[in-house]
Amino acid sequence: MHTRFFKIDRQQHVYLTFLAEAHDGLCTVSTVDQQQGIVRISAPPGREREVDQFIRALQEEIGMQEVHDLA
Repeated sequence: MHTRFFKIDRQQHVYLTFLAEAHDGLCTVSTVDQQQGIVRISAPPGREREVDQFIRALQEEIGMQEVHDLA
């Protein structure tokens, strides 16, 4: 699995999860830190390119930002 972390507005979490589930098998979304709005997006091998496109579209739409340092 290829895993990336993002900070999102907590109000957008349900929307993000809905979209991920609508793209059957594309990726999974898990909450890492509910208070800070940190989520983990995991993609199965071979779907990384599709997930990158999905993430780019969402970054523009809901303003999610990639988090590289969770400390």
